[in-house]
Amino acid sequence: MNVQAVFFARLKREIGSASLTLSLPDRATVREAAAQIEVTYPVSLKGCMAAVNETYADPAQVLKEGDELAFLPPVAGGSSEQDPADICQVTSEILKLSEAEDHLVQPQYGAQAYFVGTVRSPNQGKVVEFIEYEGYAPMAEKVMREAAEWARQKHGRLSAFIQHRTGRLRPGEASLIIGVGSPHRRVALEACDDLIEELKRELPIWKHEGGEDGQHWVDGTAGHETL
Repeated sequence: MNVQAVFFARLKREIGSASLTLSLPDRATVREAAAQIEVTYPVSLKGCMAAVNETYADPAQVLKEGDELAFLPPVAGGSSEQDPADICQVTSEILKLSEAEDHLVQPQYGAQAYFVGTVRSPNQGKVVEFIEYEGYAPMAEKVMREAAEWARQKHGRLSAFIQHRTGRLRPGEASLIIGVGSPHRRVALEACDDLIEELKRELPIWKHEGGEDGQHWVDGTAGHETL
């Protein structure tokens, strides 16, 4: 059977391609596909997460013909129809807090809470010249929608605005906006904080930092089982 493997961040550069078509035995697992790649290419997938058809997958998951198998380094932090109550986007455009306000300042919401994440310099005592953000956009937007629904189930009625920027950003530029509108202040504040922590663990977004000590991938975390 044939499976389409896709790669992000350092993996894409080490393999030399963003995607490969793998020819695998029937009922091959994610782990077996990873082993075939490691034999063929100068790359280690140890510690990476995997996603099948834009959903995080266990290494023992069995693959089938036509699956998209994504390999995801630990994250630095056809799509379904978007819930009209939320805006969830990965974009290369400049992020504007006014767009979150336009979405969330509504008569039914008496409270809005916002978080804006920006590139900082210095970081750990060293000058940062830029951060280049790379993301698995279809899956990242799906994770955003799921996180918004999770927050709604936990806190009650609310609307979410989540945007993450990709591309090269300079210090002071916004990389992430999370906004929550709710009838009540406490819900807006707590849901916004919960979304920050959830997305930091789950979003398949990676950071390549350049500064006074050269360039490097920023260490991330793996919120799911790894290879």
